[in-house]
Amino acid sequence: MRNIHEPLDRLARVHDGELTDQVSAAGAQALLASIVAGPGATTTAVTAPSPWRLRMPRLVAGALAAGALVIGVIVGPGVLGDESATSYANSAIAIELDGDQYVARIKDPLADHAKYTEAFHAVGLDIDLRLVPASPTAVGKFLSVRWSKSSGAGPARSASGGSLPTLKFTPENCGEPNQAGCELTMRVPADYTGNMSLSLGRRAEPGEEYKNPDWATAPGEMFGGVQLQDGRPVDAMLAEARRRDLTVEFSRIRPDAETGALSFEPLSADQVRGDWTVWHAWQVKAGVIRLLVTPERLPENPFEKGARPPS
Repeated sequence: MRNIHEPLDRLARVHDGELTDQVSAAGAQALLASIVAGPGATTTAVTAPSPWRLRMPRLVAGALAAGALVIGVIVGPGVLGDESATSYANSAIAIELDGDQYVARIKDPLADHAKYTEAFHAVGLDIDLRLVPASPTAVGKFLSVRWSKSSGAGPARSASGGSLPTLKFTPENCGEPNQAGCELTMRVPADYTGNMSLSLGRRAEPGEEYKNPDWATAPGEMFGGVQLQDGRPVDAMLAEARRRDLTVEFSRIRPDAETGALSFEPLSADQVRGDWTVWHAWQVKAGVIRLLVTPERLPENPFEKGARPPS
């Protein structure tokens, strides 16, 4: 006798990003349509957006009748056709159309970013969203926004003139997206065109390094309020770090004589003298700050020219 579990095993490996249909039998097609529609709803035949395809084995009807399999699918016009869906949900994010905007509700801020991208693509938005570990004041804020299109200097805009997505905590001022009962929602114009990559701050897990190291001297950050534009002695900055109960790391700044490009050499504390100059500070992770130093005073602060941390 043929093993009934063989087709079930194949179906069990289908991921939520692969759910569409390509049904060969009329009976199976009607069955799938009834699952999509739900109890009491009008049955409508729909087709799935490429490239995700699910080939339904011939024994699926029998398997479903045996109560061995439950399939979840996205619901909405064009869900399984050539047009984009109006809603999509997976374990990381849920997106639905609200008037002339898509509302994305982030359910799991620690999920693989591919889950977010999958959902945006399903509703026709070319958005790559990444939630990255950040310092407390950067949680729920965009750390970087990048876009690309065939022409023009700025991001593509919707017919209403909007470009950047907007963010909101639910309930308002609840804190941060990792916090229990606190969700971050993002609104994007439904007619938005263009490609966009977004980096959004989330609360760092214990030991995780921040993706916004350059914010160290900003208000509310580890070295908030410390002025380093003109350079400060190492001894003075060590005293400030102790006052704030911070662990200090060091990197020596090495400017390239020809190009002016900067490289950074990590140093141990015993390699740094108290009369060296601190030109900048990076926050590494909770409670740890890195001071960027030179043995001699430079003619000007290299970070005033827009030097950035190495990626």
